[in-house]
Amino acid sequence: MLKTPLLSQTAEWSLLQDHANDISQYPLTSILSQTNMKSKLQLEVAGIHCDFSKNHVTQKTLELLENLCQTRAAMQYFCGMEQGAIVNVSEKKQALHMALRNPEYSLEPVRTIVEQALEKMKSLTRFIHEQHRNASIQHIVTLGIGGSSAGAKLLTEALEKYHVTELSFHFIESVDPFELSSILKKININNTVFIVSSKSFVTDETQTNFSSLCQAIGAGENFIKTRCIAITANEEKALSYGFSAEHILSIPDWVGGRFSIWSSVGFPLMLAIGIEHFNDFLQGARAMDEHCLTEDFFQNPALLLAAMDCWYINFLHAHSRAVIVYSSQLANLINYLQQLIMESNGKSLSMAGDPLDYHTSPIIWGGIGPNSQHSFQQLLMEGSHLVPIDIILPRTTSTHFTLQHSQLVRHGLAQSEALTFGLGNKGQPHNLFSFDSICPKTLGSLLALYEHRTVLMAALWGINPFDQPGVALVKQLLKKEGVNP
Repeated sequence: MLKTPLLSQTAEWSLLQDHANDISQYPLTSILSQTNMKSKLQLEVAGIHCDFSKNHVTQKTLELLENLCQTRAAMQYFCGMEQGAIVNVSEKKQALHMALRNPEYSLEPVRTIVEQALEKMKSLTRFIHEQHRNASIQHIVTLGIGGSSAGAKLLTEALEKYHVTELSFHFIESVDPFELSSILKKININNTVFIVSSKSFVTDETQTNFSSLCQAIGAGENFIKTRCIAITANEEKALSYGFSAEHILSIPDWVGGRFSIWSSVGFPLMLAIGIEHFNDFLQGARAMDEHCLTEDFFQNPALLLAAMDCWYINFLHAHSRAVIVYSSQLANLINYLQQLIMESNGKSLSMAGDPLDYHTSPIIWGGIGPNSQHSFQQLLMEGSHLVPIDIILPRTTSTHFTLQHSQLVRHGLAQSEALTFGLGNKGQPHNLFSFDSICPKTLGSLLALYEHRTVLMAALWGINPFDQPGVALVKQLLKKEGVNP
């Protein structure tokens, strides 16, 4: 592999540093009054209105960032990923999660693998729905952690309006015994299906929870074979636990955990919203894929966002990003994005193994809009920290309380205006993502956009977004003697 210079060694880095010194002293309102960003930085993409016009950037900033993206070959890396290049260099793997939502993907055997996995998911979904109609199944409990659970939990809760049955969904993520104990009190073992979701099928937390569950309920061989489903890339391990081959949903090795909601990992979501709505979810993501793979810098929301993330972190020294959601349905989105972005890009070594002399991932945090307006947004309004923000705002509600939702939207828009002007500070730059409603297609688009933004960030910084050596270190330490209580 050819060694790519560090970002800080490029001519564009020096030009951006000089430019940052020139404009960082100006408040956001001054920047906006001197430029015409409103018309240039508003995009309608795959059902999402992206307003990037309230950022601490000028036309010159964007031109320099566009040059930086070209120098770093960010789009070549991104398109190469989609076409099957080995982009996970440390593990010598592809990252083909976009193929999971592309029924016309050209490479074989990838397309066949995706089709077969999807058909098995559909078949099991139909079977469980039939059992539910016969009153045999009422609860679905998923045991998993990180990428094996975060997306399914987020979407199953956010898309409650689209549930096609009265099935109840529960998630056991932490090895904290309270979670397992609490859920066991809510369910009847005799009408519950347990899903064990683990790509490796050796994840300590998940296997500990499954072992404790089986012990607590006295589960035997027949229970595992008939009442449990495995989602994994390690089918042999699942078979050794006693899972039936018909109840094992496979995950391709070329799908990273935090990019896997589109795979069999999304099976709980398919059970919840049904096959048709799950297809809508995939279609929404595919629409975003097609746009981001083909559009140039100023029309490409993922590339613009990644470039501005680099701008804020490396040149304006704003190391955190707040995500504020104006819907309690999306409360778990912050947790999902924390894993997606920080586990992917929280790195201090380049792809070639060289130490970086610059920061990479933003620190992701946030909360629900109206609640945060009465807590941490005081710091954003008047504090001295520069904190770029993403505001996510659905324009309609699935409830009958339309007047109340109208007030919620007004809160979000007023907050955007207040952040622009600030109170005793220079204002806070922010992006506003708005869309008609929380639906499968829109959330598919939104999650795909954040995936692409994350990968393109990594391309600019020259790091591998698909491995997680820090997470692996903890797993290695768990195997050592002397860590038991």
